[in-house]
Amino acid sequence: MQKIPFILAITILFMNCKSEDFTITNVKESNLRFPKATFELPILNGKKNITASVNNQLIKSLFDIDVYSDYEKVFQNARSNKENRIFNLTFLNYEINTLNDLLYSITLYTEGCGAYCEEYEQSFNFNLENGNKINLDSIFSVMGKKKFLKEISKQKSKKINSYISKLKQEQVLENEQITVNQSIQLYRNCLKSLPFTTLEYLDFKIKKDSIFFLSDRCSNHAMRALDDLGDYTFSFHKSDFNIFLNKYGKKLLTKSY
Repeated sequence: MQKIPFILAITILFMNCKSEDFTITNVKESNLRFPKATFELPILNGKKNITASVNNQLIKSLFDIDVYSDYEKVFQNARSNKENRIFNLTFLNYEINTLNDLLYSITLYTEGCGAYCEEYEQSFNFNLENGNKINLDSIFSVMGKKKFLKEISKQKSKKINSYISKLKQEQVLENEQITVNQSIQLYRNCLKSLPFTTLEYLDFKIKKDSIFFLSDRCSNHAMRALDDLGDYTFSFHKSDFNIFLNKYGKKLLTKSY
């Protein structure tokens, strides 16, 4: 069997984000036969105990391996092999949301494959004082969490109800009305899942002036064609978001400007 050629490139990036203690090295692997199957991952450099923790958490989450400092092997579980003919990930790229001396926020974009393939994004946020992943529950005050969940529930409900009204007003052919009715029912069922009662299923990323939260779409993969709204994004300017935060959360977000 002919071997597929891969090219590994390691590049030091000079970020627009300001940090005196941390930099990013871009590790990239390209497949010459399949140019779209390119993998890129940022490796955080700086204080060794901090960066080792951050890098290993990212790599473990993506590829379920422990590579420690041998980052040339980082993509070994991404491709198919004799034991697993299905690609775990078909590509990987990323965006650095924030990098300063206190906070590291990154969003990864990829496509995962199992019974079917689907593109998705996932964000990771780290406290660079200790290398720990930031848990959403850790930054909210008790009352702030309740108010926040109520606010995003209201926003999601408003968006869905507005779209249901739009669908009802559409003039469509008789054979298309079945699909419209199915979409309306999909969204009505989705409304039954509200209000939000937990932060567990929210993805979030922290940028210079704002924080963004992502909630999954209403449809599963099989019903995707009925769901034009897709995922739900809730954005808050940091100055407006402070009312939800505890002391730790305010420290993280205030110093990440």
